[in-house]
Amino acid sequence: MIQDFDENVLPALLAARRRDGAGALVTLVRKTASGPRPLGAQLAVSAQGHVVGLISGGCVEGGIAEEALAAMAEGRNRVARFGEGSRYVDLRMPCGGSIDVYVDVTVPTDALAVVADAVAARRAAVLVTDTATGDTRVEAPTAGDDAAFATTELAWTSETQFRRLHRAPPRLILAGRGPILPLCAQIAALNGYRVEVLTDDAHAGDGSAPHCAAPVRGTGPGEARSVAIDSATAVVTLFHDHAVELPLLRHALGSPAFHIGALGSQTTHAARLATLADEGFDETTLARIEGPAGVPIHAANPAEIATSIVAGVIRAYRSQRPSVEAVRAVSIPS
Repeated sequence: MIQDFDENVLPALLAARRRDGAGALVTLVRKTASGPRPLGAQLAVSAQGHVVGLISGGCVEGGIAEEALAAMAEGRNRVARFGEGSRYVDLRMPCGGSIDVYVDVTVPTDALAVVADAVAARRAAVLVTDTATGDTRVEAPTAGDDAAFATTELAWTSETQFRRLHRAPPRLILAGRGPILPLCAQIAALNGYRVEVLTDDAHAGDGSAPHCAAPVRGTGPGEARSVAIDSATAVVTLFHDHAVELPLLRHALGSPAFHIGALGSQTTHAARLATLADEGFDETTLARIEGPAGVPIHAANPAEIATSIVAGVIRAYRSQRPSVEAVRAVSIPS
């Protein structure tokens, strides 16, 4: 088994389907104890047994891949249990309890494409699956989805039917220059963030800078204001000339960004806030800016500073998105 990790497994599954004509979507649908992954966590399994995603933290993915390959050979969906009560007595769950996964080999490729396209366009979509019939359909998210999925992206609507909400992946907009910028871009990308870079670095985007894989644009006021910022986007400025950061900070403060951070000392941050306050921003709005950006870990070099900054972004995102601990309280049909 070869395994890669990505929260959004649909692009990998679509590629496998189009290449091989087969591929399984595996979803964590029940759990009886705590574990590293929330309900709704998914795997894509190709006809060659290549796995993308993570459901158990690595404990039972090999067994899940075997179930997926068997389901593909049979052409029928199935529910498989791992841990307590499982037929896989040699695959243990160190966290205790058990997990149930739904192995879907008949989900229409067209439906997967609709959801994947929506997510790529940063729109939410819902896959509704009936485990009794094997039917799957796509639904638009409802007005109540934000509340309904406050603790999990998967919800059972009957004994045999569940809804899986697919949302835009978190995105990080980085603006600035210097060695911290490419390191932040790399660390954020490793954590699954879509990264966009605003910089006047002459080498950005020419292949010589480590962040060249991210979309790069300039730092002018017009470009800063043209950046699309949604509720799954964080904005961090990494300038030493702090006047340059103001257009993007103004734009971010008027957006639903889940996190705004700005590099600089406490003194610099106080001056930044004073400037924005003079422009009419109130205290509640200005409190959205984390300054100095990052989790306080006594960082002393660019790599450590970048680590602390991205950790601050992750902390902000996870405080507003599904958490593993919150899933314990979710009512799950047996």
